Amino acid sequence: MPKIKLPVFLPPAILLLVSMLYSLYDPADFLVQVRAANDWILYHFGWLFSGGTLVFLLLCVWIYFSPLAKVRIGGKNAQPILTRWQWFSITLCTTIAIGILFWATAEPLYHLHTPPGGIGVKANSPESARFAMSTMFLHWTFTPYSIYTVAGLMFAIAYYNLKQPFSLGSMLFPLIGERKPGAWSHAIDAICLYSLVAGMAASLGAGILTVAGGMERFFGLKDSPMLLLLIALVIVASFIISAITGLFNGIRILSNINTYAFFVLALFVLVFGPTRYLFQYGIEGMGDYASTFFPRSLSLKVDKSWADSWTVFYWANWLAWTPVTALFLGRVAIGYTVRDFIHYNLILPSLFRWFGWSFSAAVPFIWIL
Repeated sequence: MPKIKLPVFLPPAILLLVSMLYSLYDPADFLVQVRAANDWILYHFGWLFSGGTLVFLLLCVWIYFSPLAKVRIGGKNAQPILTRWQWFSITLCTTIAIGILFWATAEPLYHLHTPPGGIGVKANSPESARFAMSTMFLHWTFTPYSIYTVAGLMFAIAYYNLKQPFSLGSMLFPLIGERKPGAWSHAIDAICLYSLVAGMAASLGAGILTVAGGMERFFGLKDSPMLLLLIALVIVASFIISAITGLFNGIRILSNINTYAFFVLALFVLVFGPTRYLFQYGIEGMGDYASTFFPRSLSLKVDKSWADSWTVFYWANWLAWTPVTALFLGRVAIGYTVRDFIHYNLILPSLFRWFGWSFSAAVPFIWIL
């Protein structure tokens, strides 16, 4: 039976326990302190989040065209454990999470109604619609997926090709040179464990509120602590069942069903929606995204407070989920080449989001503009 690594487990566990108790003791002051810490991080390290994520994407492009792209994960004779369709569906569902259920329409609508100052765009105008669509592409396609791709690829090479332990610290083996887990590896694992739990709490909270809102809208069930608790229990139970049944049962089957459902939903909107306008807003948004990519990636052409609240916050949120996502994406990639890894973890999920979210996000624009 695997033993708990106390140097990895105890520091984040104690910090999380203290944070939870303090939030129960004085919720108002806890919120003030958390906001102050968040503002301090964004003010001092916003440039690092923006620049770092752009470097990740450029690094993926360089790797794709380099000799490294031909390297097979696990060695020349390694065999895949997943078919290409299984790999795509599992990767897609692993990385989409709760975001597609809410932000596919909520974020573009917000930017449509409330574009940032300093860009010369009026609210509820065709210009704000293009800005909203291009912002969604920036926040949810190639750049964030490059974060997962780089980290997942680092782990896959370290674990399968360099024969390092199944640990987040293994990704930095070429830099720190620890052939066995040591102080540096434990510190990295502990920090990542804390960020994982905090990020999972935020995602779970968003999912609970989304489901509760839907139940109130369609079934008239009023929001209450008991309803939120029941929803949380159902979601957690689903996660546990999916995990304990293994990769080839629960996770594979659920991912397959969800992926087909995503495609059916996107095709339904395409066929029965205002097709011409869907393509119009999608293509115009992509054009604006491409023409403003570098300055927008570095938050150079928008208000800083807006960039910190949206773009930089998104990068921080994606990075919080990166450790555990990297372990999983790297684990299932054995038998495929590095170029395949970039295809299925960066290019294809990004294109799917562009296709599906263009339609779902553009539909409300037709009614408003």
